Amino acid sequence: MSPLFPVHVDDVAPEGTECVRLRLVARPGDDTLPAFEPGAHVDVMTPSGLIRQYSLCGSADDPSAYLLCIKREADSRGGSQSLCTQVRPGMELQVSVPRNAFSLPAARRYVLVGGGIGVTPLLSMMMRLQRDNADWQLHFYARDPEHAPFRDMLDASPYREHVRFSQSPRNGGYPAVLDTPDPDTAIMLCGPDGFMNAVFAHAVAAGWETGQIHTEYFRPTDSAHALSDRPFEVVLARSGQTVHVPAGQSIASALLAAGVDVALSCEQGMCGACVVPLLAGEGDHRDMVLTEEEQGGSIALCCSRSRSPSLTLDM
Repeated sequence: MSPLFPVHVDDVAPEGTECVRLRLVARPGDDTLPAFEPGAHVDVMTPSGLIRQYSLCGSADDPSAYLLCIKREADSRGGSQSLCTQVRPGMELQVSVPRNAFSLPAARRYVLVGGGIGVTPLLSMMMRLQRDNADWQLHFYARDPEHAPFRDMLDASPYREHVRFSQSPRNGGYPAVLDTPDPDTAIMLCGPDGFMNAVFAHAVAAGWETGQIHTEYFRPTDSAHALSDRPFEVVLARSGQTVHVPAGQSIASALLAAGVDVALSCEQGMCGACVVPLLAGEGDHRDMVLTEEEQGGSIALCCSRSRSPSLTLDM
């Protein structure tokens, strides 16, 4: 972890339906904030005492502020939850000097592909590319596109002509530009692991060189996966069979090992082939296919788990 320094919370505002936007500035009398380049992130000491990393999603040409967007995590271990609920304008936070492992390469054209909150580092890239009159496009996959973070900004000039919204590759398809490899194009990709793996694999299968696909793997800031990766039971309603799902094994793998036929395709939570009706229990949904409403009655067997001791499936 890098050394931290104090900053002033200038503004706190909702962003979309699931996120909070923080504007951080230098304290009165302090020097200006350290500069950053598009794609950079900072460490943040959250009010809970946990250190978390967040991408800087504002303009890298504005040295006066750091803009962060934090997704509310229902099962947060304290980091994101404390930032979303306890931070108020006028408070101080401790942050690190920006670091960048996801910088823009030199290219003639840029294809930015973001999944969920993974869009944040792409926003600063978009602003820089627009400033430079570059050839760029942003493909933003969000579970609820109409209420995605930064929707108002992205719908406005000068960005709207460059931006396309989709719910998931299953519902909106992969960006058409990925079907035609171009040696002068750079792909900038960020989002949940399954989403990124699927987009990466699609591009490579279409003929893109792996060196053209630049990635930053996003993992939910306060993921409860480590806590929810405990064992649970799956009850198959049609046969009455109960299958034990151990920690570290997917529902699909456990069912297959028990001799239960499961339809599988991408195994990344992207295609929907393994989605089945969920009759009882609370799913821990990790796919990019189901809407929030659909999650109440369905679950993807290849990647999702359970927040309850058992799940009952219509199988």
